[in-house]
Amino acid sequence: MKRILTWLLIPIILASQSALCENPVTLYLDDGTAENGFRMGDGRGHSVLFEAPSVDWNLSAALVHGKLEPEEASEIFVLEIWDEDLNTISKVTDRADSFFGEDFGWALVDVPDVQVSGPFLVSLYEFGGIYVGTDIGPATNRSFFSARNPNRILGWDLGLYQQNETEWMIRAVGFSPPPEVARLVILPDAASQKSSAKIEVEVRDPDQNLKSVTLHLAENDSQEVVWSEVQNVEGGEATVQFTWPGTFYRVSGPDGSVSPVLATGIDGVSERFQPLLARSAACILIMDRGDSMVPAYAYFGEDGRLNGLIDLSGQVHYVSRDFLNATSPDADYMDYLANDATAIEDESAIIFYKMIIPSGSSIPSYIYHQPIALSRSPLFNYRVSLEEVEAKAGGYVPTVVVEDRAYNAVQFAGSAEVKVI
Repeated sequence: MKRILTWLLIPIILASQSALCENPVTLYLDDGTAENGFRMGDGRGHSVLFEAPSVDWNLSAALVHGKLEPEEASEIFVLEIWDEDLNTISKVTDRADSFFGEDFGWALVDVPDVQVSGPFLVSLYEFGGIYVGTDIGPATNRSFFSARNPNRILGWDLGLYQQNETEWMIRAVGFSPPPEVARLVILPDAASQKSSAKIEVEVRDPDQNLKSVTLHLAENDSQEVVWSEVQNVEGGEATVQFTWPGTFYRVSGPDGSVSPVLATGIDGVSERFQPLLARSAACILIMDRGDSMVPAYAYFGEDGRLNGLIDLSGQVHYVSRDFLNATSPDADYMDYLANDATAIEDESAIIFYKMIIPSGSSIPSYIYHQPIALSRSPLFNYRVSLEEVEAKAGGYVPTVVVEDRAYNAVQFAGSAEVKVI
């Protein structure tokens, strides 16, 4: 069984929720909306397979989306945590009506703190007394039927619903030591395209699983972020250096421009594709004249031209002729536009956002720019382009966000400013 569980985890990207605070972190696979609900009987239970985001991750609670069965078939439930060998490592037994009501809702069930590493399961046994919310749609194959004494995974049997389209709405809540910023220094503190400002940041993490350091620079008066940059780190300590030339990015289309746009460099791009994939920016892709809005990334080349639109699920909605020629030289671009591109001229648009970090707050807010209509031919990149322009004179406050691989994210605001003269 250990080998089976490990194999199941390989192709899955675990969804996570991480606030700008020390804890807790919630691991989840569902989309938050219950299309149905199912209750178990005959000693069977709902089990969901997770993977600890770090070694010795402290699991402290479970979230269950459910409601009481009207006939009150049972008064109690049992929630168990199993390791990858299906051993019970934590257990809670309680009254169902203390956590669930007549309507669907999330119940937070505290469990005795237990450290987990690698794969683990959260299993609920409710003896027919609770309907567990069920997310119906593309799923991860990590929701199971299970039974106890001995602990085991049962064969899938849910009538019309297959395992690859069924997700039990059960989540795992836990925490680990967060990272911290040890030092932030600005040398020199003046930025220009001829002489960039340098921001040096020292970070550390108690459980040595650093992931990334992100720098935001916000204009002092408007508190609007004009520049962002991300650097990947690892281990327990790291010193990273950012440079800022006193500029920001603007995206222009046929009918106008929006700025600042938070465009960042793309990590891991080969030298061959760097000219075509120099920077990316988060956006919302509007499809079918506004009937569908999809979170996505826009990709720009070194020349600023729009070369791709890819949503967060990985679906490619548009690539430029240059990019298709580079990756599939035998493909016909007109055939691609007719059969595969889903971003449609005169019907689609993209919306970029701007970030504001209020003074004294650790929680950024986001405001959407005006949509940029894709109203020109995709043969010419929809006439959408990214350009770097000079920031206005004034002071800019640095804010650093440090993330670790346990989904902790800690924000730190510098006390000094970077000046554009």
